[in-house]
Amino acid sequence: MPAPEPPEQQTPTEAWVARPNNKLNLESIHYSTLAPHEVLVDIVAASLCHTDIRTAAGTFHLSPPLILGHEASGYVRSVGSSVTYVHPGDAVVLAYASCGECRRCEMGKVAYCEQLFQLNFSGREGAAHDVEGKEVHGLFFGQSSMARVALVRERSCVRISSPCSREELRGFASLGCGVQTGAGAIMNVAKPAKGARIVVFGAGAVGLSAVMAARLREPERLVLVDNSAVKLEMISRELLGGVVVVNSAALSHDELVAKLKGLTADGRGMDYALDCVGHEAVVNAAYQCLDKMGMVMNVGGSATARPQYEVERNLVNGLTIRGTHQGDSDPRVMIPQLIEMHRAGSFPFDKLLTSFGFEDLHKAIEDTHVGRVIKPILFT
Repeated sequence: MPAPEPPEQQTPTEAWVARPNNKLNLESIHYSTLAPHEVLVDIVAASLCHTDIRTAAGTFHLSPPLILGHEASGYVRSVGSSVTYVHPGDAVVLAYASCGECRRCEMGKVAYCEQLFQLNFSGREGAAHDVEGKEVHGLFFGQSSMARVALVRERSCVRISSPCSREELRGFASLGCGVQTGAGAIMNVAKPAKGARIVVFGAGAVGLSAVMAARLREPERLVLVDNSAVKLEMISRELLGGVVVVNSAALSHDELVAKLKGLTADGRGMDYALDCVGHEAVVNAAYQCLDKMGMVMNVGGSATARPQYEVERNLVNGLTIRGTHQGDSDPRVMIPQLIEMHRAGSFPFDKLLTSFGFEDLHKAIEDTHVGRVIKPILFT
Protein backbone atom coordinates (compact mmCIF):
# COMPACT_ATOMS: atom_id res chain seq x y z
CA MET A 1 0.00 0.00 0.00
CA PRO A 2 1.49 3.40 -0.95
CA ALA A 3 2.19 5.92 1.81
CA PRO A 4 -0.49 8.61 2.32
CA GLU A 5 0.02 11.86 0.49
CA PRO A 6 1.60 14.49 2.76
CA PRO A 7 -0.51 17.50 3.70
CA GLU A 8 -0.53 20.43 1.33
CA GLN A 9 1.45 23.59 2.15
CA GLN A 10 3.78 21.53 4.24
CA THR A 11 6.76 22.99 6.10
CA PRO A 12 9.75 20.62 6.21
CA THR A 13 12.30 20.56 9.03
CA GLU A 14 14.36 18.30 11.27
CA ALA A 15 13.24 17.32 14.75
CA TRP A 16 14.11 14.95 17.56
CA VAL A 17 11.41 12.28 17.49
CA ALA A 18 10.86 9.83 20.34
CA ARG A 19 9.86 6.41 19.06
CA PRO A 20 8.53 3.40 21.03
CA ASN A 21 11.07 1.33 22.99
CA ASN A 22 13.00 4.44 24.02
CA LYS A 23 14.38 5.10 20.54
CA LEU A 24 15.26 8.72 19.87
CA ASN A 25 16.05 9.85 16.33
CA LEU A 26 16.83 13.10 14.53
CA GLU A 27 14.32 12.87 11.68
CA SER A 28 12.98 14.82 8.74
CA ILE A 29 9.37 15.80 9.42
CA HIS A 30 6.88 18.23 7.95
CA TYR A 31 4.01 20.28 9.33
CA SER A 32 0.60 20.82 7.85
CA THR A 33 -1.06 24.20 7.37
CA LEU A 34 -1.11 26.35 10.48
CA ALA A 35 -4.29 26.35 12.54
CA PRO A 36 -5.64 29.85 13.32
CA HIS A 37 -3.89 30.15 16.70
CA GLU A 38 -0.62 28.44 15.79
CA VAL A 39 2.83 29.84 15.05
CA LEU A 40 5.94 28.58 13.27
CA VAL A 41 9.15 29.43 15.14
CA ASP A 42 12.71 29.15 13.85
CA ILE A 43 14.39 27.67 16.90
CA VAL A 44 17.79 29.06 17.94
CA ALA A 45 18.15 26.86 21.03
CA ALA A 46 16.25 24.13 22.85
CA SER A 47 16.86 23.18 26.46
CA LEU A 48 16.78 19.60 27.74
CA CYS A 49 14.65 18.83 30.81
CA HIS A 50 14.24 15.55 32.73
CA THR A 51 10.61 15.58 31.60
CA ASP A 52 11.81 15.20 28.00
CA ILE A 53 13.82 12.14 29.04
CA ARG A 54 10.80 10.64 30.82
CA THR A 55 8.63 11.34 27.79
CA ALA A 56 11.10 9.70 25.41
CA ALA A 57 10.93 6.61 27.62
CA GLY A 58 7.13 6.57 27.34
CA THR A 59 6.50 7.33 31.02
CA PHE A 60 4.82 10.73 30.67
CA HIS A 61 1.42 11.87 29.41
CA LEU A 62 1.95 12.02 25.64
CA SER A 63 3.19 8.74 24.17
CA PRO A 64 5.69 8.19 21.32
CA PRO A 65 5.97 8.77 18.46
CA LEU A 66 6.25 12.44 19.29
CA ILE A 67 8.50 15.44 18.81
CA LEU A 68 10.24 16.31 22.07
CA GLY A 69 11.03 19.70 23.55
CA HIS A 70 9.29 22.09 25.92
CA GLU A 71 11.92 24.75 26.68
CA ALA A 72 13.20 26.79 23.73
CA SER A 73 13.66 30.17 22.10
CA GLY A 74 13.70 31.49 18.57
CA TYR A 75 12.23 33.86 16.00
CA VAL A 76 8.69 33.78 14.68
CA ARG A 77 8.62 32.64 11.04
CA SER A 78 4.89 32.81 10.30
CA VAL A 79 1.58 32.99 12.14
CA GLY A 80 -1.93 31.57 11.83
CA SER A 81 -4.84 33.67 10.66
CA SER A 82 -6.06 34.57 14.19
CA VAL A 83 -2.71 35.20 15.88
CA THR A 84 -2.38 38.72 17.28
CA TYR A 85 0.22 38.45 20.07
CA VAL A 86 3.31 37.86 17.89
CA HIS A 87 4.40 38.74 14.34
CA PRO A 88 7.04 37.35 11.96
CA GLY A 89 10.51 38.31 13.15
CA ASP A 90 9.62 38.59 16.84
CA ALA A 91 12.02 37.01 19.34
CA VAL A 92 10.18 34.58 21.61
CA VAL A 93 10.76 32.23 24.51
CA LEU A 94 8.50 29.18 24.57
CA ALA A 95 6.68 27.89 27.64
CA TYR A 96 3.63 25.75 28.43
CA ALA A 97 0.25 26.56 26.88
CA SER A 98 -2.92 27.79 28.54
CA CYS A 99 -6.31 28.79 27.15
CA GLY A 100 -6.37 32.36 28.48
CA GLU A 101 -10.15 32.23 28.82
CA CYS A 102 -11.14 29.90 31.68
CA ARG A 103 -11.81 30.99 35.26
CA ARG A 104 -8.29 30.17 36.41
CA CYS A 105 -6.67 32.02 33.51
CA GLU A 106 -8.86 35.06 34.11
CA MET A 107 -7.67 35.02 37.73
CA GLY A 108 -4.06 35.10 36.51
CA LYS A 109 -3.50 31.49 37.62
CA VAL A 110 -2.64 30.20 34.16
CA ALA A 111 -0.56 27.32 35.57
CA TYR A 112 -3.88 25.81 36.66
CA CYS A 113 -5.74 26.38 33.39
CA GLU A 114 -8.82 24.20 33.04
CA GLN A 115 -7.60 23.07 29.60
CA LEU A 116 -3.98 22.51 30.64
CA PHE A 117 -3.90 18.80 29.84
CA GLN A 118 -5.63 19.13 26.48
CA LEU A 119 -3.40 21.99 25.30
CA ASN A 120 -0.11 20.49 26.46
CA PHE A 121 -0.45 16.71 26.23
CA SER A 122 -3.01 15.93 23.53
CA GLY A 123 -1.32 17.28 20.39
CA ARG A 124 -3.41 17.95 17.29
CA GLU A 125 -4.43 15.40 14.68
CA GLY A 126 -2.56 15.87 11.43
CA ALA A 127 -0.19 18.56 12.73
CA ALA A 128 3.08 16.75 11.93
CA HIS A 129 4.16 13.80 9.75
CA ASP A 130 7.35 11.89 9.10
CA VAL A 131 8.90 11.12 5.69
CA GLU A 132 6.56 8.15 5.26
CA GLY A 133 3.53 10.37 5.79
CA LYS A 134 2.80 8.82 9.19
CA GLU A 135 1.64 11.12 11.95
CA VAL A 136 3.89 12.01 14.85
CA HIS A 137 2.53 13.78 17.90
CA GLY A 138 3.44 17.43 18.24
CA LEU A 139 2.52 20.42 20.39
CA PHE A 140 4.08 18.78 23.46
CA PHE A 141 3.67 21.47 26.15
CA GLY A 142 2.11 23.45 23.31
CA GLN A 143 5.38 23.52 21.35
CA SER A 144 7.41 20.30 20.64
CA SER A 145 10.35 22.63 20.26
CA MET A 146 13.29 20.25 19.91
CA ALA A 147 13.22 21.00 16.20
CA ARG A 148 14.87 23.40 13.81
CA VAL A 149 11.40 24.79 13.11
CA ALA A 150 8.68 24.29 15.72
CA LEU A 151 4.90 24.33 15.37
CA VAL A 152 3.71 26.19 18.46
CA ARG A 153 0.49 27.32 20.08
CA GLU A 154 0.21 31.11 20.26
CA ARG A 155 -0.29 30.93 24.03
CA SER A 156 3.07 29.15 24.39
CA CYS A 157 4.88 32.23 23.06
CA VAL A 158 6.45 34.84 25.32
CA ARG A 159 7.49 37.82 23.21
CA ILE A 160 10.78 39.51 24.11
CA SER A 161 9.94 43.16 23.62
CA SER A 162 13.34 44.59 24.59
CA PRO A 163 16.37 44.47 22.25
CA CYS A 164 17.88 41.00 22.32
CA SER A 165 20.87 39.49 20.52
CA ARG A 166 20.74 35.98 19.07
CA GLU A 167 23.34 34.83 21.60
CA GLU A 168 21.32 36.21 24.50
CA LEU A 169 18.15 34.62 23.13
CA ARG A 170 19.87 31.22 23.09
CA GLY A 171 20.39 31.38 26.84
CA PHE A 172 16.76 32.37 27.39
CA ALA A 173 15.74 28.95 26.01
CA SER A 174 16.12 27.47 29.49
CA LEU A 175 13.58 29.78 31.14
CA GLY A 176 10.34 28.20 29.91
CA CYS A 177 9.88 25.43 32.47
CA GLY A 178 12.45 24.34 35.07
CA VAL A 179 14.02 27.71 35.81
CA GLN A 180 10.71 29.54 36.13
CA THR A 181 9.38 26.66 38.25
CA GLY A 182 12.16 26.89 40.83
CA ALA A 183 12.29 30.67 40.91
CA GLY A 184 8.50 30.91 40.91
CA ALA A 185 8.21 28.59 43.92
CA ILE A 186 10.07 31.23 45.91
CA MET A 187 8.84 34.41 44.25
CA ASN A 188 5.17 33.51 43.66
CA VAL A 189 4.35 30.93 46.35
CA ALA A 190 6.63 31.12 49.39
CA LYS A 191 7.29 34.87 49.19
CA PRO A 192 9.57 34.61 52.24
CA ALA A 193 10.20 37.65 54.40
CA LYS A 194 13.71 38.84 55.14
CA GLY A 195 15.31 36.58 57.74
CA ALA A 196 13.40 33.43 56.77
CA ARG A 197 14.92 29.94 57.00
CA ILE A 198 14.78 28.07 53.73
CA VAL A 199 15.96 24.62 52.64
CA VAL A 200 15.93 23.42 49.04
CA PHE A 201 16.17 19.70 48.30
CA GLY A 202 17.66 18.93 44.88
CA ALA A 203 20.61 20.60 43.15
CA GLY A 204 19.28 20.43 39.61
CA ALA A 205 18.14 23.36 37.51
CA VAL A 206 14.85 23.70 39.42
CA GLY A 207 16.45 23.61 42.86
CA LEU A 208 19.30 25.95 41.94
CA SER A 209 16.85 28.42 40.40
CA ALA A 210 14.99 28.37 43.72
CA VAL A 211 18.28 28.97 45.55
CA MET A 212 19.10 31.96 43.33
CA ALA A 213 15.67 33.47 43.97
CA ALA A 214 15.85 32.73 47.71
CA ARG A 215 19.22 34.46 48.07
CA LEU A 216 17.57 37.71 46.99
CA ARG A 217 15.21 37.51 49.99
CA GLU A 218 18.07 37.88 52.49
CA PRO A 219 17.29 34.71 54.45
CA GLU A 220 18.69 34.01 57.89
CA ARG A 221 19.64 30.55 56.68
CA LEU A 222 19.56 29.06 53.18
CA VAL A 223 20.43 25.38 52.77
CA LEU A 224 20.85 23.24 49.65
CA VAL A 225 20.57 19.46 50.06
CA ASP A 226 21.56 16.79 47.53
CA ASN A 227 23.02 13.28 47.73
CA SER A 228 25.40 13.59 44.76
CA ALA A 229 28.90 14.82 45.54
CA VAL A 230 29.59 15.08 41.80
CA LYS A 231 26.61 17.35 41.24
CA LEU A 232 27.35 19.53 44.25
CA GLU A 233 30.97 19.91 43.23
CA MET A 234 30.23 21.22 39.74
CA ILE A 235 27.90 24.02 40.87
CA SER A 236 29.38 27.46 40.23
CA ARG A 237 30.63 28.97 43.51
CA GLU A 238 28.96 32.20 42.41
CA LEU A 239 25.59 30.59 43.05
CA LEU A 240 26.43 29.33 46.53
CA GLY A 241 27.50 32.49 48.33
CA GLY A 242 25.81 32.41 51.75
CA VAL A 243 24.37 28.94 51.08
CA VAL A 244 25.02 25.98 53.38
CA VAL A 245 25.48 22.85 51.25
CA VAL A 246 24.55 19.49 52.77
CA ASN A 247 25.49 16.18 51.14
CA SER A 248 22.80 13.83 52.45
CA ALA A 249 24.27 10.63 50.96
CA ALA A 250 25.58 9.24 54.26
CA LEU A 251 22.84 10.62 56.49
CA SER A 252 19.83 8.70 57.78
CA HIS A 253 16.42 10.35 57.79
CA ASP A 254 16.69 11.30 61.46
CA GLU A 255 20.26 12.53 61.05
CA LEU A 256 19.32 14.74 58.12
CA VAL A 257 16.32 16.25 59.93
CA ALA A 258 18.42 16.89 63.04
CA LYS A 259 21.18 18.49 60.97
CA LEU A 260 18.77 20.82 59.21
CA LYS A 261 17.13 21.91 62.44
CA GLY A 262 20.58 22.38 63.96
CA LEU A 263 21.47 24.82 61.21
CA THR A 264 18.86 27.29 62.50
CA ALA A 265 19.75 29.71 65.28
CA ASP A 266 17.29 28.30 67.82
CA GLY A 267 17.30 24.72 66.51
CA ARG A 268 13.57 24.82 65.77
CA GLY A 269 13.78 24.22 62.04
CA MET A 270 12.89 25.74 58.68
CA ASP A 271 10.18 28.13 57.60
CA TYR A 272 10.15 26.82 54.01
CA ALA A 273 11.23 23.44 52.65
CA LEU A 274 11.15 22.96 48.87
CA ASP A 275 11.21 19.41 47.52
CA CYS A 276 12.53 19.69 43.96
CA VAL A 277 13.09 15.93 43.66
CA GLY A 278 9.71 14.21 44.06
CA HIS A 279 11.15 11.34 46.10
CA GLU A 280 9.03 10.13 49.03
CA ALA A 281 11.91 10.09 51.54
CA VAL A 282 12.91 13.62 50.54
CA VAL A 283 9.37 14.93 51.02
CA ASN A 284 9.19 13.29 54.45
CA ALA A 285 12.48 14.94 55.49
CA ALA A 286 11.25 18.30 54.18
CA TYR A 287 8.11 17.95 56.28
CA GLN A 288 9.87 16.86 59.44
CA CYS A 289 12.42 19.71 59.42
CA LEU A 290 9.77 22.46 59.55
CA ASP A 291 9.33 24.92 62.40
CA LYS A 292 5.88 26.06 63.50
CA MET A 293 3.93 27.84 60.75
CA GLY A 294 6.32 26.27 58.23
CA MET A 295 5.51 25.31 54.65
CA VAL A 296 6.65 22.32 52.61
CA MET A 297 6.26 22.73 48.86
CA ASN A 298 6.08 19.87 46.38
CA VAL A 299 7.94 21.18 43.33
CA GLY A 300 9.39 17.93 41.93
CA GLY A 301 6.99 15.57 40.17
CA SER A 302 6.29 11.94 41.02
CA ALA A 303 3.51 9.54 40.11
CA THR A 304 4.30 7.12 42.94
CA ALA A 305 5.50 9.08 46.00
CA ARG A 306 3.19 8.77 49.03
CA PRO A 307 4.69 10.99 51.76
CA GLN A 308 3.47 10.74 55.34
CA TYR A 309 1.81 13.76 56.90
CA GLU A 310 0.51 13.94 60.46
CA VAL A 311 -2.82 15.70 60.87
CA GLU A 312 -2.25 16.44 64.55
CA ARG A 313 1.18 17.97 63.86
CA ASN A 314 -0.25 20.04 61.02
CA LEU A 315 -3.04 21.32 63.27
CA VAL A 316 -0.99 22.14 66.37
CA ASN A 317 1.90 23.68 64.44
CA GLY A 318 -0.08 25.45 61.72
CA LEU A 319 1.85 23.75 58.91
CA THR A 320 1.13 24.18 55.21
CA ILE A 321 1.51 21.44 52.59
CA ARG A 322 1.55 23.13 49.19
CA GLY A 323 2.02 21.84 45.69
CA THR A 324 3.01 24.20 42.88
CA HIS A 325 2.86 23.69 39.14
CA GLN A 326 5.38 25.77 37.18
CA GLY A 327 6.03 27.78 40.32
CA ASP A 328 2.56 29.31 39.88
CA SER A 329 4.16 31.30 37.06
CA ASP A 330 2.42 33.12 34.25
CA PRO A 331 5.19 32.84 31.63
CA ARG A 332 4.37 36.18 30.02
CA VAL A 333 4.93 37.84 33.39
CA MET A 334 7.59 35.61 34.92
CA ILE A 335 10.00 35.14 32.01
CA PRO A 336 10.45 38.89 31.31
CA GLN A 337 10.97 39.37 35.05
CA LEU A 338 13.70 36.71 35.14
CA ILE A 339 15.35 38.25 32.08
CA GLU A 340 15.37 41.66 33.74
CA MET A 341 16.87 40.15 36.91
CA HIS A 342 19.52 38.37 34.86
CA ARG A 343 20.47 41.52 32.99
CA ALA A 344 20.77 43.32 36.34
CA GLY A 345 23.19 40.62 37.53
CA SER A 346 20.96 39.28 40.33
CA PHE A 347 19.82 36.03 38.71
CA PRO A 348 22.81 34.37 36.95
CA PHE A 349 20.95 31.37 35.53
CA ASP A 350 23.51 31.17 32.72
CA LYS A 351 25.85 29.49 35.23
CA LEU A 352 23.59 26.42 34.99
CA LEU A 353 23.94 26.02 31.23
CA THR A 354 26.16 23.77 29.10
CA SER A 355 26.08 24.07 25.30
CA PHE A 356 25.69 21.18 22.85
CA GLY A 357 25.18 21.03 19.11
CA PHE A 358 21.66 20.31 17.95
CA GLU A 359 22.79 16.89 16.71
CA ASP A 360 24.26 15.98 20.12
CA LEU A 361 21.09 15.22 22.10
CA HIS A 362 22.25 11.70 23.02
CA LYS A 363 25.46 13.14 24.45
CA ALA A 364 23.46 15.74 26.39
CA ILE A 365 21.22 13.02 27.86
CA GLU A 366 24.22 10.88 28.81
CA ASP A 367 25.97 13.79 30.51
CA THR A 368 22.76 14.62 32.37
CA HIS A 369 22.35 11.04 33.58
CA VAL A 370 25.86 10.84 35.02
CA GLY A 371 25.73 14.32 36.53
CA ARG A 372 28.29 16.08 34.34
CA VAL A 373 25.90 18.89 33.43
CA ILE A 374 23.02 20.73 35.11
CA LYS A 375 21.12 22.23 32.19
CA PRO A 376 22.01 21.26 28.59
CA ILE A 377 21.22 23.67 25.76
CA LEU A 378 21.06 22.44 22.14
CA PHE A 379 22.06 25.14 19.65
CA THR A 380 20.61 24.95 16.14
